[in-house]
Amino acid sequence: MKLRSVTLSDIRRFSRPVTLQGFGPGLNVLSAPNEDGKSTLFDALQALFFVPHRSRAKEVTALRPHAGGAPTVSAEIERDGTVFRLTKRWFSRAMAEVHEGAKLIAKGEAAEEWIAALTEAPEQGGPAGLLWVRQGLVALDQGEKREQDNAQRARRDLLASVAGEVEALTGGRRMDRALAAAEAALAELVTASGKSKAGGPLKAAEDDLATLTEQQAELSRTAQALERAIDERRRLRGELAELQDPEAQAARETRLAEARAAYDAARAHADRQQRAEEQVAVRQAQRDSAAEKSAALARARAAATEAEARLKALREEEEVQAAAALTAKQALQGAREAREAARQTFQTAQKDQAAAQQAALLARTRADRAALQKRLSEARALAKAEQDALSAARHGPDDTALERLEAAASELRVQRELHARSAPRLRLDYLPGAPEVLLDGCPLPGGEERPLQGDTALDLPGLGTLHLSPGAVQQGDALERAREAFDAALAATHCASPEAARDAARARRKAEASLQETRAALRGVAPDGLRAIEVALAALPDGPSESADTPAAPDPEAAAAALQAAEDALATAETKLEAARSRDEQARMSEVRALTAREAAEARLADLQATLPEDPEAAAAPLAEALQQAEDALTAARDAAAALAGEAPDLQSAEATLARAQAVLDQAAKRQRELAERQAALDTEISLRAGEGVEEELAATEEQLTRARARAERYGFERDTLLLLKETLETARSEAREHYFEPVTRELTPLLRLLWPEAELVFDEDSALPRALARDGLEEPMEVLSGGTREQIALLVRLAFARLLARGGRHAPVILDDALVYTDDARIERMFDALHRQSGDQQILVLTCRQRAFRDLGGQMLTYAPGELPEEAR
Repeated sequence: MKLRSVTLSDIRRFSRPVTLQGFGPGLNVLSAPNEDGKSTLFDALQALFFVPHRSRAKEVTALRPHAGGAPTVSAEIERDGTVFRLTKRWFSRAMAEVHEGAKLIAKGEAAEEWIAALTEAPEQGGPAGLLWVRQGLVALDQGEKREQDNAQRARRDLLASVAGEVEALTGGRRMDRALAAAEAALAELVTASGKSKAGGPLKAAEDDLATLTEQQAELSRTAQALERAIDERRRLRGELAELQDPEAQAARETRLAEARAAYDAARAHADRQQRAEEQVAVRQAQRDSAAEKSAALARARAAATEAEARLKALREEEEVQAAAALTAKQALQGAREAREAARQTFQTAQKDQAAAQQAALLARTRADRAALQKRLSEARALAKAEQDALSAARHGPDDTALERLEAAASELRVQRELHARSAPRLRLDYLPGAPEVLLDGCPLPGGEERPLQGDTALDLPGLGTLHLSPGAVQQGDALERAREAFDAALAATHCASPEAARDAARARRKAEASLQETRAALRGVAPDGLRAIEVALAALPDGPSESADTPAAPDPEAAAAALQAAEDALATAETKLEAARSRDEQARMSEVRALTAREAAEARLADLQATLPEDPEAAAAPLAEALQQAEDALTAARDAAAALAGEAPDLQSAEATLARAQAVLDQAAKRQRELAERQAALDTEISLRAGEGVEEELAATEEQLTRARARAERYGFERDTLLLLKETLETARSEAREHYFEPVTRELTPLLRLLWPEAELVFDEDSALPRALARDGLEEPMEVLSGGTREQIALLVRLAFARLLARGGRHAPVILDDALVYTDDARIERMFDALHRQSGDQQILVLTCRQRAFRDLGGQMLTYAPGELPEEAR
């Protein structure tokens, strides 16, 4: 439901119809001075929706103007996209009607029911008790007890409808009685620690169950063992009969004999094949030996030829390296001589450079001394000027004293003017021909006002003297205080008048400016103080004085250039010497390597020639013939081995077949022995267990166990039920609190963040009101918070409840009549943001007399305009 317009007639100050229209879907603001009808509008809407038209209750009587009349309210609302007009009139010709356009859809009691269906009354838990904030009732727990109860009922109904049904036993005496009964019944079954109570029915049932369970398990194990033994003996007898069958035994022996004969044949053929492969290996070794001898002779002849050629080349290389070594040695000697000459030149240039540097140092010292002496003189002069300026800056009033004097003078002028305006005034209007009245011996002009500053006497000719005493003037004390404050402020300046104080203050400011300039200049000349300049001057060395006999020092730049040139020349000579030394070393090493290589080549050639026969050509022919014979023998051996390999049976398969046949025969004999022994043992076990009657005893025990288990389960179920009931009752309040307040907390969180980041509200379960504000890990009770903070929290909570109502399909406008009274300027801006945030999907009407403060709220601004009642209300 959204408001579109409201028309009032004969409602308090509105004796003639006025209309408030132009409502928007979001934020709407009616900003007007006091006594302009904002609270009247609030009360009229309350009556329209919740007071029957035939009522004469005090809230309706309070709406009538002083001149009387029939209070009439008409409002256009929008519901589900359709516009309706609601009209009510009380007292004379009381009526209630609902129109959809020009169509009358409800009248009288039917109209009352139609309007009541829009929103429940506050005493019935309706939302208006939450969302319609009357002037002066900004907090959530204000108002009469009836209003507080209605608001609490509305909060609880809303939270219950959002969070779901809550168990009725979450509080009150019924919970206490239920808890006491559950605890008494539970005490008969368990101890305080939760264990079964000794001597109790649960403990006795558990003990019987444990005993019978153990007995049943033992008998069941015995019966199962007997059954398994009978089944196993039956199976063993069948398996033993199969193994002892004569035909099966003969078949196993025949398979073994056949497998052994096949294996022997395969083994003999494998022996022949191995001997043939060994013959191939012998022929291969003979062929390889003959080939190696022939190849060795060829390699030796080639190596000898190569060694002769290498020896010739190394002898020529040796001669070349010897000549190069001689040349490098001569170049090294020349480089040494050039380096020595460069060193002599460099030493001479160093001496000239030292003399030039010494002369330059003496010159800089003299210049530094003169500069320091000049700075010291300037700094001493500035220091004296600083002391003079500082002394001048200490006289005269400072800016603070002058500001106090100016403020006191201004206040004195204001109080004098107020005093003059508040003093009694005298004015005399003469009748024609009347004699003049004398004031202090002078005629009193007619028609002019003049103040009475003190006791005054008027001479009335023919009547006497009229004495006037003005008495105490209202502003006298304030004027006297202003005069005393002015005198004190003037005395603090040590000046005779404000003008003299201003002149002295200007002189002081000028002296202070001069002091700052002098100090800045002194810091520029002596940033570290006079003492630092004196110390630096004393630290300069005393050099020899100049005279005509002092030899002229070399030019520093020429000396430096000469030294650099000599240093470069020396470095070049050193580089060339090092290069010559490196080349000489390399040449000598190359000469030694050439000599060593030539000697090694001569020794190798001698060794190779010693290994060759006297006639290598003649020795090569028999070696080639032996190699051919070995090749032929190897080919014949390979052919014989290949023929045997093609006829060979599978020895591994024959061996595996023999092993399997033997294993089958052996395992059958072993299994027969094992089966016979196991069968004898089972016969003995079955004979013993069959005479104990275990199956009959097991059946009787199982019947007893079933009864004991049912009894123990019954007592256990009773214990678990009582424990669950006790736990449920004890935790119901906290669970209800979570169910209750989770939706409203979710809606409140973003609103609270606008004012207090990371803050949360803690709600009271009974009142459904905020109990404390949690910030920085601490809970602050609502009663210790400031009035502005409580006011802001109350409004944010109402906005959150409004959003919950809207989400539940119960759209109702929020109406706030001066709901922000104590909020400061900074927070009111954030409260405006909260109102805009919540107005996105619901209608909010703000009524305020704080026109300047709410100027920046925004929204749709509303004003009263002359209106006209609908036809049916005229």
